[in-house]
Amino acid sequence: MDETPKDSRDIPVQAFVKGMTPDDVRPSVVEVPASEYQPQQDADADSVSDPGDGSTPVASGKGLASAPSSPGPGGAAGEALATGQRWPVDALLGQINGKPLYANEFLASREARIRQLVAQPDRVAAYRQLLQLLDEAFEQFVNNQLVISEAEGAIPIEAKEGLLAWMRELQEKEIASRGGTRSEAQRSIEEEFPGTTIEEFMQRQKNEILASDLMRRRIKPRAIVSWRDIERLYMKNWEKYNPLPTIRVGRIALLKTDQAKVDRVKGLFAQGKSFADVATELQLPNQGLWKELKLGPAGIDGIPDLVDDLKNRLKGLKEGVVDGPVEQKSQVTWMTLLPGEQAKPTSIFESRLQLNLRRQLEGERFGMEQYRYLQGLRSRWIAEDLTEMKKRLIQFALERYWRQPMP
Repeated sequence: MDETPKDSRDIPVQAFVKGMTPDDVRPSVVEVPASEYQPQQDADADSVSDPGDGSTPVASGKGLASAPSSPGPGGAAGEALATGQRWPVDALLGQINGKPLYANEFLASREARIRQLVAQPDRVAAYRQLLQLLDEAFEQFVNNQLVISEAEGAIPIEAKEGLLAWMRELQEKEIASRGGTRSEAQRSIEEEFPGTTIEEFMQRQKNEILASDLMRRRIKPRAIVSWRDIERLYMKNWEKYNPLPTIRVGRIALLKTDQAKVDRVKGLFAQGKSFADVATELQLPNQGLWKELKLGPAGIDGIPDLVDDLKNRLKGLKEGVVDGPVEQKSQVTWMTLLPGEQAKPTSIFESRLQLNLRRQLEGERFGMEQYRYLQGLRSRWIAEDLTEMKKRLIQFALERYWRQPMP
């Protein structure tokens, strides 16, 4: 049964591209000629419909073999849509600073990565990574749009002519660096950024420079770091820059019941063998290293998990000198202090450390001030709920690319 309304008419598929839709094309249901999106051998027509209730327009039908596709259940990216499978064409997500944001425009530059994600065999991980990608990309996009708009609005009228001259000079330099001719430069840009024209590339360059200049002027003066701030950060990490002295205790412990081995070790030490030689002959791990102990202000007496007899024994140890054999209830032990490098303290007055501390604090302050500034821009220029816009974006992306039940 043909359900196509009698007043419907054919329109080119380009009419669905943002900015190219004729003013007189506002039907609730339209039919697109199959020749617009199908191979020549398939003459079945399909329809792209707008439900008229504010929901996402979708394409459906048998003729979508050459339409954008997503992996089917158990399939791979690039497969054709199944018969009757819905594929969203576009949707208005909302407005940012008075400019409309369309889902298809937002996803176009990220589609390759999305298709890689949805084709992963681990569906739970793929779903989680897809949501993370969309969330981070949306937040970054919003911030970029606000900063760029703010930067362009801050340019005085008398300076805009100079900006255009600067852009022309910048474009000439870019063309010169990419081959010297416009065609060679275009080819070079497309190899690096597929589908990007010279004008789009230069616009991106301009936006990056203006945004960077705005952030530098508006945020950097607020990220002030004083000497007192550096002192507080140094004291907070005191142990890192003033490491406690460390002793490396070596021990050989043998059971009394293994008298032959005990006599063998006694003989080796009697021959003048070093602790390291005996540990190697016994094939002890780490050359017989038993413990590494950090010494606080109280020294060995301040180590909480050692018994008094062991503390007294450690006090008499010297590096390279073997103490033993000492017989205990069930074993015979030999102990010594193994050589080791002591980390030197770093003074707060060392210029390199001061510079690193200052950079760390400036980075933290800049991040905080940047967040506050962006939040201020959002509250001033965005009337819509960004959370709802993000939800619409995610729903659109899932409907277009995700062809399996949610994990």
